[in-house]
Amino acid sequence: MTNFVLRLLDLFKVFFRLVGVDYEKFRILLWAKLTVDNRQEKSIAQRQGKKEMSNSMLWVVVIYAFMGIFAGVLLLVMQSLFISLFFTFAIIMVMTVVALISDFTTVLLDTTDNAILQPRPIDSRTLVVARITHIILYLLMITLSLSLASLVIGTIKFGLLFTLLFLLALLLSVLFVVFAANVFYLLLIKISGEEHFRDIILYFQIFMAAFAMGSYQLLPRLVGIDQIKNFTFTIRWWTYLLPPAWMAAPIDAALTGNTNSSALIFTALGVGIPLLSILAVTRYLAPGFNRAITRLDTAGTTSNQKREKAGRRLSLLAFFSRILTFNRSENAVFQTVWKLTSRDRKFKLKTYPTFGYLVIIGAVLTLYNDGKILEALQTLPSTRKFVIILYLGCVLIPTVLLQQRFSDQYEAAWIYRALPFSRPSDILKGSLKAMILKYGCLAFAPIALFVLLVWGFSAFDDVVFAFFNMVLCSVLLAFTVRSDLPFSRKYGAGSEARKGLAGILLFMVPAVIGLGHFILSYIPFAIIAGIPFSAAMIYLAMKLYGNIAWDNLN
Repeated sequence: MTNFVLRLLDLFKVFFRLVGVDYEKFRILLWAKLTVDNRQEKSIAQRQGKKEMSNSMLWVVVIYAFMGIFAGVLLLVMQSLFISLFFTFAIIMVMTVVALISDFTTVLLDTTDNAILQPRPIDSRTLVVARITHIILYLLMITLSLSLASLVIGTIKFGLLFTLLFLLALLLSVLFVVFAANVFYLLLIKISGEEHFRDIILYFQIFMAAFAMGSYQLLPRLVGIDQIKNFTFTIRWWTYLLPPAWMAAPIDAALTGNTNSSALIFTALGVGIPLLSILAVTRYLAPGFNRAITRLDTAGTTSNQKREKAGRRLSLLAFFSRILTFNRSENAVFQTVWKLTSRDRKFKLKTYPTFGYLVIIGAVLTLYNDGKILEALQTLPSTRKFVIILYLGCVLIPTVLLQQRFSDQYEAAWIYRALPFSRPSDILKGSLKAMILKYGCLAFAPIALFVLLVWGFSAFDDVVFAFFNMVLCSVLLAFTVRSDLPFSRKYGAGSEARKGLAGILLFMVPAVIGLGHFILSYIPFAIIAGIPFSAAMIYLAMKLYGNIAWDNLN
């Protein structure tokens, strides 16, 4: 597959040379990038098992082709071709941006190969164009996969002219997305400075992941099939700022004969802006972008103000660790895991979107009532939906526990056996307590405050009971992953196959305990009596958890 792609690129070698790229070196770089990329798991195509992937691209194609069926259905359902194409391209471009951010931000901003490549006679333009071409090829594969259903349906319905125009529009849309990403990153580096750039990108990735999840949950509930079928909108001045309209209008004009002034303007924008943008990227933005990401490695020192803030955080961390741990080993692990989860970007990227999911799922379960959100909010205090809200927090801690087993620096886990830990229980208990305090309390506190504000002080015993049950759920799940020490497993490795049982318990245990809480809420004083019982169960579970020996670990 890699050789086939490179032969296709050979047809455009004249273009690359015109923009100042050393094509022979460019081709070698791209071959290496494509080869490595095909062996790495993507976020959307992670598999279980010990065997490393050699065909991750094929899995990505299959998954995105399945996801693109909804966009293809729009061509069948909607009456207006322009509007159906507008939404089709909107879905494709949004998914392309999400893929770019989730899988290729690290590629675009990677500086690890600079130590090897920069001393070589490779100019910055060739290096960055190789990066960008690598991303364009990957995104073209994604867009073709997402649009496969649309392409088939449109070809059957409108003929081969639709196929040619649709493929051309896809290529132009990918070029524009890459340009927009480069401009966004350059502006962000300029505004935020290199010191905060990677953190901002991380939180943008987290927001996009939560946004994608929210759209999946909310849009089907807010929009009915009849509304989609008969949907229309009037072209306003701001419509000319929407890239999906640029791509939809030329196809609509060619197939329906609608060649008014708006269609001509959209066509000119759709063809001209992507071509000019990719020329701007290769000719002007590439050198400056390469210098900017190179500076990321040497970005600045910590200011005195930041040192003071870090010192206050460490003092607070030391205070909590002294209260919650019972020996020096457990205290050391508590503080280490706390700090590592704050610094590991991949851990945060895989974990923090869960906070957004909880908010969205909670809103759907409690406030959605056939679209009558205001009515549902008014009747909420008279219901017992606070149980659902409280146990949403139970899902977060198990998620964190599952993720904190994995790390890109998993080889460093040898330190656990090198240090004088008589039993691994100190490591496991220190890690568990850090996760419960750092993420459990962080998630549960606003949930508890919301419940008390809506349902009043009468729900206070339910809040306390749910909190103890959240801790109990965490300890029970910790037993299922006790053979994995913190940050000791490789992402995507065979050990992740054991996530199956833990994943079932992730939802089953909170659901069963939450159902029991709901039933007990109808029995007078049952919740108050359940609080000491739950606390006793936590004590017993932690005692058993502390008896784990080295023989129980792999």
